[in-house]
Amino acid sequence: MSININRPTISYENIALLKGSSPSYSINSNSGSSINLIPFVQDFSFSFDTKTEDVLTLGDKFYSKRVNRYDVDVNLDVTILETFENMFSGFFSGSEMLEDLNQDCSFYTALGKRKHFSDFSDFDETVNFGNAFLKNFSLNQSTKQFLTSKYSYTCSNTTAEIKQGSPGTITNPAINLTGNQLQDLTSTLPNVQSLYEGQGDVQGELFPSYGTSIHISGIKNENTFLVNPDMIQNFSLDIPFGRKKIFKIGKKYPIARKFTHTTEGGLSLSTKTSEFYLTGQESNLKDFLQLNDEYVISIKFTNMNSVEYDFEISGARLASNSQSVSLSEDLNSSFSFDFNLFDFKKL
Repeated sequence: MSININRPTISYENIALLKGSSPSYSINSNSGSSINLIPFVQDFSFSFDTKTEDVLTLGDKFYSKRVNRYDVDVNLDVTILETFENMFSGFFSGSEMLEDLNQDCSFYTALGKRKHFSDFSDFDETVNFGNAFLKNFSLNQSTKQFLTSKYSYTCSNTTAEIKQGSPGTITNPAINLTGNQLQDLTSTLPNVQSLYEGQGDVQGELFPSYGTSIHISGIKNENTFLVNPDMIQNFSLDIPFGRKKIFKIGKKYPIARKFTHTTEGGLSLSTKTSEFYLTGQESNLKDFLQLNDEYVISIKFTNMNSVEYDFEISGARLASNSQSVSLSEDLNSSFSFDFNLFDFKKL
């Protein structure tokens, strides 16, 4: 393949990310307004490892064949400046997480034709991902930074294709996992340039660190052990969606990637330390362990349009507590908590 003179390399201004609705294997979920532009993408990557089996035979010194054994998992990672819109709503509905977490979707990337131009008015090249199941969500923020999320998916298929017509149709990358396991549907992509131009002023949807507050209180004792985490420097909220692939004789691809309810979420944070608790159960590890307390963690995010999003984690358990100091540095405290995924709720 020769080098594209107008776009000798593909860089960030040439890539737009689109997300279809659920389920992935559906025409209605992958056409028109069901496909959304994902704004504020900071990082996008995908990878896969082929799975082959070496087959030997009597009378042959070398491998006679190397054949594919199973399906190949495509790992897709997307990091965005969080707005709690389309990506987040893929596993959250109303005030609670979805009861059915076994849903999938399709992703599409549109490639602009010219280097140094953010123009998708005439794009026709796409790279696409089908049967994308969310496997991990991470929400992060540090001082002087915007709220950031990383979404990790496991996909069953990826394709590269030239769209036909305008706005354009392509082969849906999704496979009919529970049926004949064919890839036989089409997707109709929206006008990407119109989606960009119709966004308006989206800067106000970002969440700066000065608009974030975190409050941690024990149920039996409102304090944490040793230190009051009031000068938070950074935090990371992790929600793993553990999945088990279900295979069936007669099917090459797993018919399902079942969510396993045994996985737990985690919240870790780092704070500057001013003083230690010197009396009470929060100052004596023996007494603290005997108390066996649970925590309620309240998190409030306020974006630049002054819109608030409040979340609460109930029944969290303190998993670790560490303190460290070094030359020319302040004393830092680090905490981590474990919690049931379904105890993470939007207020």
